[in-house]
Amino acid sequence: MIKLVLEGGGARAAYSAGVVHALCSEGVCPRVVVGCSSGSINAAFCASGQTETMCDLWANYVPGNYFISWRRHLTPFAPPGLAIDDMLDRVMVAEGRFDVAAATRGNPALYVAATDVESGKGVLARPTKDNVIEWLRASLALPVGYNRIVRIDGRGYIDGGVAMPVPFDEPIDTEHEGPTVVVLTRKMDTSKAPPNWWERMFIWSSVPRAARYATLRQHELHNAVMGRLRAAVGRNEVLLVNPPDELALKRFTRDAPSLRAGIELGKRVGQKLARDLREAVPEVV
Repeated sequence: MIKLVLEGGGARAAYSAGVVHALCSEGVCPRVVVGCSSGSINAAFCASGQTETMCDLWANYVPGNYFISWRRHLTPFAPPGLAIDDMLDRVMVAEGRFDVAAATRGNPALYVAATDVESGKGVLARPTKDNVIEWLRASLALPVGYNRIVRIDGRGYIDGGVAMPVPFDEPIDTEHEGPTVVVLTRKMDTSKAPPNWWERMFIWSSVPRAARYATLRQHELHNAVMGRLRAAVGRNEVLLVNPPDELALKRFTRDAPSLRAGIELGKRVGQKLARDLREAVPEVV
């Protein structure tokens, strides 16, 4: 059974939600699912067996001006511009849309990535029923949108995409026999440039002090991971799923038609991926 690794990328993860839903609908269920940043939401719903709910969240909760609000982000003393707390605490938990017990039962095993603000290094955690919501909060804590540090067991964490955008080669304690399948939301050959002067000013003005160093180095960490990924693909150690050229989603896409089109595109990619996996590795089902 496969190890499925999901990149984040903000609203681009609506596309990978479609991929995940199609895979599970076709009976290709991973043994391990690893998510980073917004990809951690998809990983969690995959682990809980609620991929239809996951697609509904992307199609009907994320669109509009509430979940992503620049007005809120730029208003002093307002809640964060990204309504991560509302999504996790109200929509997923209080409204009962997310089964925390199912997500952490280990079939598939769930891992999520976060960035430790003290060390500046990525951390791959295997959440429990009691802390899965906090680890999701940490993995989603984009410094320029959520501007808060998430504390777990006395340590501070921010968005996993800062230090570990594609955690495909991090050690885990769960064995799997099938291939490692990496679903990207941006092309593998996409590199990040250093922040320019106004981006650095924005980081200094809006990112918590403890998270600034890792955020300013994000381009270095991202490019290093992608370099390792390219090498692993070249050695046939990873089955890479690059996003199609027609994927139009951006990190902060908010309009419903674009998000729903991204989900549908992901479903088509996932259906083809399921067929390819069954042909190449029949035991994945």
